[in-house]
Amino acid sequence: MSVTSSFYSGLSGLDTHATAMRVIGDNISNLQTTGFKNSSVHFEDVLGVSLSGVSGGNQTGAGVKVSTVDANFIQGSLMTTDVSTDVAVNGKGFFVLQDSLTDEMSYTRAGHFKINNTGYYVNPQGYQVQGYLYDSTGTTMINSLSDIQINQNSMIPPRVSSDVDMVLNLNASESTLVWDITDPSGTSHFSTALNIYDSLGQSHQVRVYFTKTADQTWGWNAVIDGSDVQGGTPGVLEQYGSGTAIFDSSGGLTTAMPVNFYTGAITFANGLTPPAATVDFTGMTQYGSPSAIQVLTQDGYAAGTVSGVGIDDEGNIVASYTNGTRRKIACLALADFPNLNGLNRKGANLFQATTTSGDPLYNRPGIGGMGTISSSMLEESNVDMAAEFIKMIIIQRGYQANTKVITTTDEMLAQLINIR
Repeated sequence: MSVTSSFYSGLSGLDTHATAMRVIGDNISNLQTTGFKNSSVHFEDVLGVSLSGVSGGNQTGAGVKVSTVDANFIQGSLMTTDVSTDVAVNGKGFFVLQDSLTDEMSYTRAGHFKINNTGYYVNPQGYQVQGYLYDSTGTTMINSLSDIQINQNSMIPPRVSSDVDMVLNLNASESTLVWDITDPSGTSHFSTALNIYDSLGQSHQVRVYFTKTADQTWGWNAVIDGSDVQGGTPGVLEQYGSGTAIFDSSGGLTTAMPVNFYTGAITFANGLTPPAATVDFTGMTQYGSPSAIQVLTQDGYAAGTVSGVGIDDEGNIVASYTNGTRRKIACLALADFPNLNGLNRKGANLFQATTTSGDPLYNRPGIGGMGTISSSMLEESNVDMAAEFIKMIIIQRGYQANTKVITTTDEMLAQLINIR
C-alpha cells in the first residue's frame, strides 16, 4: 500500500470521531428530555489488504468505521410532577402508543400523557396510549389492546340498596320498654339513621330504633318520615321494617342473619316500592356498656359523574365519581423486546420495533417481569453529564491525533517530491 493510503485512514478516523462527537452532543442536549436514553458509539477496524505468502500473512488495516450506535436503556431517576395523568415505569417496559391515522405502533418511556378534548389518553404528539379496557362494571378486563378513552361527562347509573350491615353494642343494663311508633325516643334506648337508595338513585332516610323488650331480647324498628311516603303526613312516622335480636348469656347474638330490612307496606312519595334489602346485625353485642354503633354500611348509591381520574401502581386508570364510587376504566399496557438495541429511534422520545428487536411482548404492569407504574411522576433522562464530558475529551484527542496522521503524511509526501 502506498503512503497516500494513510490519508484515508486518517480521514476515516476524523469521520468516526466526528460521529462520536455528534452522539455526545445529542446526549448532552437531551439532558432534560423526559425518558431519554443516552447512546454510545462503538468503532471497528477496516481491513485494507490481506495477503498470504511463503513468509506468512500480511494484513494491513485501512482505518476505522462506526460499528454501532447503541442506546443505554438503564432507567433514569423518577421525578414528581403532581400531574395525575403523568406516569413513569419503575422497571422494565415501554408504554405503547398508536398513531390513529396510520395505526402504526410506537413505544416510549416518556409518560407525559394527557386527556384530549375527545377523552382519549394521548402523548404530546397525539398518539393514543394503548391498554386493556374494563367492562362497564369496572371488574372484568378485556384482554386485547385498545385505545384508552375516558368520557369525563359520562354518568354512572345508580345502584339499589340491597345489603345493609350494622355492628353495634346495646347496653345490657337498660330496663325493658314497650315500643310505640308515636313516641320513638321515649320507647327506645338507642337509634341510628342511614340513607338507602331506590332504583332511580334517590335517597331515603331510614332511622332504626332499638328497644329492650326482655332479658337478652331487643326489638328493632325501622321508620321513615311520612313526607317521604305516598299518602303520608310530614312529621308522622311510618313503619319501614321491624325484627327481634336475641342474645346469649355472654352477650353474643344468636338470631340468624341476615334478615329482611323492609317488612312494612309503604310506597315512596316518588311512586317506587322500597327495595327488598336485607340487614345483617352479625357482630352485634349486648354488653354492660353504653350503646354505640361501630359499623354502618349499605351498598346503594345515587347516579354520579366523573369528578377525577387517577392511576394506581398496577397501571389501572380509575375514575372517581361524585357519588363517592370509584371504577376502573382501563389498565395501561407495557411492551418489552427480546433485543432492545434493535429498536429504531424515530424522534419525539419514540421507538419502533424492527426485525432486529423482535416482536413486542405485551403485558400488564407488574406481570411477566414488567415494571410497576408510578403515577404523577416522570422518568428523567439517564444522561450522566460528567461521563459525557470525559468522553468528549477523549474523542477530541482522538480527532486531533487523526489530523496529525494527515499532516504527517503530507510532510512525508513533500519530502518524497523533493528527492532529486
